[in-house]
Amino acid sequence: LPSIGFSLGQWMVGLLMTASVVGNAGQYLSEFMEQSYLLQGAADIGIVPRVLGRVLPSGAPFVANFAQLVIILSLLAFDFGDILIFDNFFCATAMLLEFIAFFALRWRRPDMARPYRTPRALFPMFLPAAAVLLIVWVHCLSGSWFSRLVNLVALALGVPYGVWIARRSEKEHQEGHRSALDHF
Repeated sequence: LPSIGFSLGQWMVGLLMTASVVGNAGQYLSEFMEQSYLLQGAADIGIVPRVLGRVLPSGAPFVANFAQLVIILSLLAFDFGDILIFDNFFCATAMLLEFIAFFALRWRRPDMARPYRTPRALFPMFLPAAAVLLIVWVHCLSGSWFSRLVNLVALALGVPYGVWIARRSEKEHQEGHRSALDHF
């Protein structure tokens, strides 16, 4: 961006940088608010503490905003490389879980209505994708002891939490109630 700006004049550098900062700030704030409303919705259906669902009279989820702010401020203490390792670990774990869910639903509920069908010829493509995800996962766990600890603690807390939500959903279905997962 600066090289383009210099070729158009000194004032253009300032305009391009200002536009870049404003655009990035807008993207960040919109994602921040999206995540706050997701936390508020999760609190409303009871899968996170209810306190995260508190809103201002304007409807803004201020407790969820504050919780995110605390998390973001705590991330400032980490090295940028560690933050990348956390992010890559969580993304790879989410993708592995999506692959597992894809096959589990296909085997356990083959009669379930699907908006689209995956051709059987594409199934072998999951193997290299899963291998790459496993390599990323192993690489993230072979980093510093601190990043390894954070990843393993998050995994140790996340798996029981996911199991709790799944069991709670199944129990609510058996009792004839709508479950928290029906909202998704």
